[in-house]
Amino acid sequence: MNRRRSEDPRSHYFAFFALVLAFVAATTGGAMHAIFRNGQIKTERKIADTRHRIEQHRLDMQMIEVRREKLIDRYEIREQLDHWSSDLIPVTHGVVEKVRPLPEKAAGPVAARS
Repeated sequence: MNRRRSEDPRSHYFAFFALVLAFVAATTGGAMHAIFRNGQIKTERKIADTRHRIEQHRLDMQMIEVRREKLIDRYEIREQLDHWSSDLIPVTHGVVEKVRPLPEKAAGPVAARS
């Protein structure tokens, strides 16, 4: 029994090695967690920016639609023509003549040789 007490304990080196290994694993895990979390935050910001751009495009499309509707509004056009003192006059429905397309068989050639 005395012989075992006098030998160098090997468990001291093993405990130190295990402690160093645990420290390395913990710091590596912490660093990896920080790296992955930063990646997630960047991705979330990109998604938020993309959603914001999509919303801006939707608003732009609505504004274009409103401007288009304003441009083809007949009352707005009449007011502009009055403001510009145009010679154009409104046409009633009875004056408008419907033109029907020619039958396809009766259509002549586009170009003829002479």
